[in-house]
Amino acid sequence: MSVNLKCIVVCLLIACVLSLSLPAQGGQFYGGRGYLHTNSALLLPPGALDISLYARAYMTTVDVSSEWSTISDGTSAFTASFGFTRRVELGFTQILYQDLNNTPRDDMEITTLIPGDTYIRFKIGGWAIGQKMFMSVLPALRYRVAKYHDVHFEPYESKAVEAEFIGAWSYYWKPLYPDEDKSLHLNLGYLNHNDKDSPTESSQALNYLVCMMFPMRMFDVGFELYGNKFLQRPDVSVLGREDWAYVTPLARYKPFKGFQFTLGVDLLLQGNENTTEPQPGSSFRNIDDYPNYAKWRITGRINFAPSTAFYISPTFVRSEEPGTGQGRTSLQRSEGGGGFDFLNRDDLFKWAIEEHTGGVSAVDLDLEKLRQERIKAEEDLKKLKRKLEEKKK
Repeated sequence: MSVNLKCIVVCLLIACVLSLSLPAQGGQFYGGRGYLHTNSALLLPPGALDISLYARAYMTTVDVSSEWSTISDGTSAFTASFGFTRRVELGFTQILYQDLNNTPRDDMEITTLIPGDTYIRFKIGGWAIGQKMFMSVLPALRYRVAKYHDVHFEPYESKAVEAEFIGAWSYYWKPLYPDEDKSLHLNLGYLNHNDKDSPTESSQALNYLVCMMFPMRMFDVGFELYGNKFLQRPDVSVLGREDWAYVTPLARYKPFKGFQFTLGVDLLLQGNENTTEPQPGSSFRNIDDYPNYAKWRITGRINFAPSTAFYISPTFVRSEEPGTGQGRTSLQRSEGGGGFDFLNRDDLFKWAIEEHTGGVSAVDLDLEKLRQERIKAEEDLKKLKRKLEEKKK
């Protein structure tokens, strides 16, 4: 068994054990390769790092007991994703802030959660299915840090141990350069809230996310459809016990390859009907006066991809310019010692031969070769244009 295969097997075993022993809730603030909510089946390159900041907000006015009141809901999160190997990506998410001001309960001692829960997740795969489709699996794990759960306007989270397992599929019209043409993504996840004595009797849900993206030069536009369908509904006293679904038109501004901004508007499609029934003596107050879920939300993401000790990232290379990231072990010093150059053809084949025992496949070699040849051709074209402009002067 090769070293890479051993790493994958070990990480998969760890992920399975953790997913059965730790609380989990996925489907939000994933970071890494993906969009506002949907995750791509592609992984970060080995050694690459992605850091993201998320913000989500909602505000409206409602008639509460014949008095108009302004209610709001806000959440912010920090995520970090790291390419551990070609087939394994590690992720960390910390909910920084969550608003509790408007929850219709009298047992809240605080009005905000600082911090919220901590999420640990794995992304395993990036396997090719044919020439244009890829697949990954994502076990997501949540550590209890927040004081309160089952927060109004947010997906239901029980106080017990929860476990979720997600499958991700992505179809790229141009798989060699996935960010330059249309792409379609599908995520399906099973979530067991484990809020009963038996897992089979506990609340269970199916999470689904679909995303279609249309890249352009400096902007990407697209939309997401995502929601939650309970296979077994929580108790009638639970706030978030209804099925819900949102559609999200979104746009991503990409001034640089490693520094991008994404903004979307979540529009509620399903979940308006409130089925929660407060029990006698409960702390719920005037619950029928409040919306069941936020009817709309503004969601934003800023992601930043810095270089690491293992990977040179084109962080501040403009999106329209040629260039891609490279592992430091795959780079050589330029003759002047003034930085790194991408591998030339001779070095590329030498690298492939030396690393062949480590599991480099013919497909990976072809992809890397095509990528390097394209970069070289684009750079030669730019040099030729500059020479022509100088002659004209």
